[in-house]
Amino acid sequence: MSTLLILLPASAPSSAGAQDYEYWFSHDAQAPAHAPGHGERAPLSAMPRADRVMALLGDDQLSWLPAQLPKVKGAKLRGAVVGVMEDQLLDDAERLHFALLERTDDSGATHWVAVTAREPLRAHLQAIEAAGLLVEALLPLSWPQATPGGHVHAGSDDHPRLRAWRADGVATLPLDSGGLRAWLGEDWLSRAAVTATPAAAASAEQWLGRPVQVLNDTERAWAARRAPINLLQFDLTPRQRGWQRVHLAWQALQAPAWRPFRWGVIGLLLVQVVGLNAMAWQQGGAVDARKAEQEALLRQSFPQVRVIRDARAQMVRETEALRGGAGQVGPGDLEDLLTAVARGWPPGEAPLPGLRFEPGRLQLTGLTPPQRAQLRDRLAQDASLRVTEDGDALQLSLRPDAR
Repeated sequence: MSTLLILLPASAPSSAGAQDYEYWFSHDAQAPAHAPGHGERAPLSAMPRADRVMALLGDDQLSWLPAQLPKVKGAKLRGAVVGVMEDQLLDDAERLHFALLERTDDSGATHWVAVTAREPLRAHLQAIEAAGLLVEALLPLSWPQATPGGHVHAGSDDHPRLRAWRADGVATLPLDSGGLRAWLGEDWLSRAAVTATPAAAASAEQWLGRPVQVLNDTERAWAARRAPINLLQFDLTPRQRGWQRVHLAWQALQAPAWRPFRWGVIGLLLVQVVGLNAMAWQQGGAVDARKAEQEALLRQSFPQVRVIRDARAQMVRETEALRGGAGQVGPGDLEDLLTAVARGWPPGEAPLPGLRFEPGRLQLTGLTPPQRAQLRDRLAQDASLRVTEDGDALQLSLRPDAR
């Protein structure tokens, strides 16, 4: 799965839109081994397309502050953050962006709050979006951790600086700072996992009095993918978070580790398709056999039928013709419908004033409205009959499913 990491500068992007960004690209989600110790630089429009795009925020752009936050969610949470931290902020809260990392130590504070300038960050994200890149996460290079550690790099003035983290916070201080060793404490100095850039490794080892791991910018940027926080929170939360999760899940399934799962799903789908086709073939064969049986019975019972279109319907018609020819009363005949009317006709009423019979339908006319309503209600109680009104007449027929 191809991955693109973009380091965001501290200053806002230029209005011309041609600013170069430092970036790292890998075709297989592994750290680019061929890359130099630093990333390549290019405008956003010239960067390679990738399955996953993540932005990085430098140590000098991010502060971490502890906060005891109330248990609120949604739109009220940012207001709670501002209310709790107002006295600790050095700038107007409306000009800052906040992100929350839940604390795991026993200090009493419930969250670490990452604080950075909002407008430069928003401008960079908008520039990345305008270049057609979908940023799924904004990650820090360092964050508070229970396991102490640090990273030494050469500052812009060639004075090495230490980015140190402990359970109680993160800080950046020059190595030659007078109270640095006392502030860190002997426990940190003796057991902290310290890394350093190649240019600052010698100074870091001399200051610390023990070896340090050399870590170039590429390796450190790639290690930031393990950060336990996505800084895109509150108003910077991606609007298409649902689709983005689907996209990320789909991209994750493309990784080599998921190849057995993919082949398993494909095999399962093939088995289902083959099984459904086999079942459809069997059902089709059974239907054809039943139709052949019906046609054979029709030809055997009624040899005069030459063309068979609907064996069942033709069988019913021929049977009705034989019954009528034999003078037998069948469902829907005049005698059958008159018997039903006789059962529903009120005792003592005059005979039916008028009736008309067509095959399967009896029409009663000349009824007064009370007679029509009373007879209709009584006939409707017979589930085998269909009773409808046509003006001042009642029409009576046998329901198809009662034949």
